[in-house]
Amino acid sequence: MNNHQSRVTSQLFKVRRVFRPVVVLWVVVLTLLRCDVPPYADRAVYLDRLIAGKQFDLLGWWLRTVWDKWMYSLASPHLLLNESEQVALVRRYFQALSEYQHLEGRIRNLYAAPNVTDPYSASAALRAQRDATRNWLSQHQSAVEAILEQQVAAVLREEGMDIGGEIYPPVRFRFSPLPHLLVISRRDRIERIDSRELSPGLPVDVQDQLERTVDQRFNVSSLVTNIGGLGAYPTMLVETPVMEWVIGTVAHEWTHNYLLAVLSPVALRYYADPAMRTINETTAVIVEREVGPRVIARFYRPSAAALFSDVRASRSAASFDFRSEMRATRLRVDALLAEGRVEEAEAYMEERRKLFVANGYPIRKLNQAWFAFHGAYNADPDGSPAAGADPIGPAVQALRQRSASLGNFLRQVASLRDKEDLFSRVR
Repeated sequence: MNNHQSRVTSQLFKVRRVFRPVVVLWVVVLTLLRCDVPPYADRAVYLDRLIAGKQFDLLGWWLRTVWDKWMYSLASPHLLLNESEQVALVRRYFQALSEYQHLEGRIRNLYAAPNVTDPYSASAALRAQRDATRNWLSQHQSAVEAILEQQVAAVLREEGMDIGGEIYPPVRFRFSPLPHLLVISRRDRIERIDSRELSPGLPVDVQDQLERTVDQRFNVSSLVTNIGGLGAYPTMLVETPVMEWVIGTVAHEWTHNYLLAVLSPVALRYYADPAMRTINETTAVIVEREVGPRVIARFYRPSAAALFSDVRASRSAASFDFRSEMRATRLRVDALLAEGRVEEAEAYMEERRKLFVANGYPIRKLNQAWFAFHGAYNADPDGSPAAGADPIGPAVQALRQRSASLGNFLRQVASLRDKEDLFSRVR
């Protein structure tokens, strides 16, 4: 080897000594910064990535709501009103809310009318009235919420649902745009296996595409559905002028909060055990249906009679028996799935959906996820039409009938370990 080759070889060794640690460093960095791709069947991780940007910001909502509630509580101006004045304010609020929605409808109609060439100018007076009404509602929303909270709490206390004279947790709710809920069920049987809250106002075409993607990816049945309340704390309630529904739903969602606050297995296993979910939801419906009318009777009796008579009249006028038709649908679907005839069951549900739509029930999608969601609310004496032959709802109702009070019933539910424990108590 000549001197030139020796010098070259020496330089190469020097470069290798310097370059080797650099290469090792980059290998370490690239290893640490690798982009993980979840396994194909890792549904939870994939769902979170799929709905990124569509998820509901529950933490942000909670922080804003807790702050607003706390700021209002520093003064609590509704306490300066006597009971009759509080009732009058609540009545006026729901009346104003009805007026607001009516004005919104009239404005939309102007924009849709083919003979109105300048809907912006034509709706000027209506928009001014709408905005003034919205402003009044915003000014009084916290007071109305606080009044309804104390009225529901008063009846809960009378029903024996207090602990040492106090309602625990305190009744708290907030009128708010509600998220959509993505519900996922197995295909081979009706069983909710996952769910996600999605941003309010998600367009229906985006909902449909999301369902199709989830169904194809995991061979499941999914549904994006609206909800009327969310058992966060404070509870989220949709803004509606139907006072009776609002009051009942406040009691319903408080029941979820109570079961969780006392660390009941019925709440702690809500997502892990479909039976516990049905017990939880059925219990909440029972409390809603007993406490709601009690609040109405005590504070708002005239409006209650008018509402309930209207509901009875509308039901008696209906010629299509939704309940019996939906119950028959659920029972047939259960039978087909039990025989392993999944595709046939899904084709049958689509045909039945068309029947419901033709009779005035605009169900966008009728599938296993639809039944998994609606079937959990099984508090009707003759059974929920979406629950089929599920025995859990009737067992919860039997437990209520054997309980001395609503409070005693709720405490018994809170102590249930599983569905076998429920059945043993009502044999």
